[in-house]
Amino acid sequence: MRKTLTLMLCLFSFLQTQAQNKYYVYNSNGTYQSLTTDATHQMDFDAEQKLVAIRLTDGTTSQFATAKIDSIALTQPTSGKELTYNGNFEVTFDSNDKNNYNEITETIITDELIDESGDFIENYTVSKIITITFSETGVTVTPDIIDQVSYSIVNKTHLMINSSRGKMAYRVSGNCSNGSLKIYSTKKFQLAFNGLKLTNPKGPAINIQSGKTIYATLAAGTTNALCDGETYSDPAYSNGEPEDQKGTFFSEGQIIFSGTGTLNVTSYGGHAICSDDYIRVRSGNINVLAAAKDGINTNEMFRVGRMTSAAPTININATGDGIDCGKGNILIEAGDITVNTVDDGIVTSYEEFTDATIDPSITIRGGFVKVNTTGEKGMAIKSNANYTQTGGTIQVSTKGNGSKAINSEKDAAFTGGKLTAIVEGTVSSDSSSTAGIKCTGNLTITDDTIGINCSGTGAKAINADGSVVIDNGTITLLSTGKNYNNGADDKKARTISALAYTQNGGKVLMKSYDKSIVTTNGITLTDGTMNAFSESDYALGTTATQTGGWLLTKDGKE
Repeated sequence: MRKTLTLMLCLFSFLQTQAQNKYYVYNSNGTYQSLTTDATHQMDFDAEQKLVAIRLTDGTTSQFATAKIDSIALTQPTSGKELTYNGNFEVTFDSNDKNNYNEITETIITDELIDESGDFIENYTVSKIITITFSETGVTVTPDIIDQVSYSIVNKTHLMINSSRGKMAYRVSGNCSNGSLKIYSTKKFQLAFNGLKLTNPKGPAINIQSGKTIYATLAAGTTNALCDGETYSDPAYSNGEPEDQKGTFFSEGQIIFSGTGTLNVTSYGGHAICSDDYIRVRSGNINVLAAAKDGINTNEMFRVGRMTSAAPTININATGDGIDCGKGNILIEAGDITVNTVDDGIVTSYEEFTDATIDPSITIRGGFVKVNTTGEKGMAIKSNANYTQTGGTIQVSTKGNGSKAINSEKDAAFTGGKLTAIVEGTVSSDSSSTAGIKCTGNLTITDDTIGINCSGTGAKAINADGSVVIDNGTITLLSTGKNYNNGADDKKARTISALAYTQNGGKVLMKSYDKSIVTTNGITLTDGTMNAFSESDYALGTTATQTGGWLLTKDGKE
């Protein structure tokens, strides 16, 4: 059966520009058979892989027999089989990923002239400690009298502190099902969790009305729990304006997490953890058990790193976004992060672009990140600017119509690490198709291991408005759901759709229901290996220029 499997050095309108080319066919007897030609040609072999036919421009056909062809290239391989047809590849999660990922250990900045030095509790000296103990019948404050610190208690268990004193630490513990802690402070301070279980049915369990840094320290060996209620009481007023109370643990200033204890947060009325400034997690075990809105919501930045002694663990279950940074960027360099949500998983949500100083990008340099989304148009990781991965291991599962694993509103770059994405769902109600990687700008893959499995109708493994350039890496792409046809709305199931495609190295395996790769400005292969297979059409839907590397296609169209 002719043209079942096609190994092509000239594909469709592809023309060799060199005067003469020598090709090497590797066959089953372990030898290389050379072929020299200066003609435009196409190489076919039958389903049994026993006959090679070279059709020349003068209309003649040159044939030779071999027991089995394994591969063909423009230059003689130095060892073994470089390319063998096997259309049964798959993309699945590797359980070993959770134990094999890189982390970047923080460098403590001690120079006070550098703003970031204020993030490190190692640079903070405590001169006064206040111990706060909650119970069902009341809250105690020790010592009772502190210079530059005042406090009041409402209904026995709702504590409000007002401080102008620096170098303070508040150590909180105890159990209370109807209490809260509010702190006003003109100076930064440490808030040490030492076994606290606190619920406020009418608002935030902890409300920090201070724009200064809060060092939230989770004491070793302790489990702490915070919870709010479904309905918040009317806010207090400060300077004529209502105070924010956006979640179970809310702060006007930065929250810096450290320590090795555990913090469990539940939100029925707002976000679970929220800062109107930024949040940085250096260590500790943070579990958002449930969030009515976002699991973690921050305004200017969200950052996860690793202390020398310990890395953080973050688990989030949210009805809203898992991690939402409103007007800044997200940087993940370490940690074990799991997000389960019906909305977006990890997102920078600034869209106005009226302030050039705001950079809503996402960068992942290390750590293990697992994101599961189930809502329509749910984005596992969404950057409203550039997306960059230089390390770390990412596992993504999306199950909503129109959902995306990685969505970048500008360029996307993969220069290290690993991404595995399982994308389900068909076209959304507003005609958005599902995708593994959606990139409004250019996509570059320099050195990464990427596996994407799209099973929904009309899905695309990679959908880029700009160019796709692959310099190295191992990329496996599946888009095997059928095409989506609904009147004028016609979405094709393809592995790559882009402005242009250039491969300078690496190994790319792609299989789709429709054409495997379609570009506006053609395909260029200079090195590496490229396997393109289609179940129902031509594998390549555009012209190809090959000056090196290995190219194997399988057409589903007779």
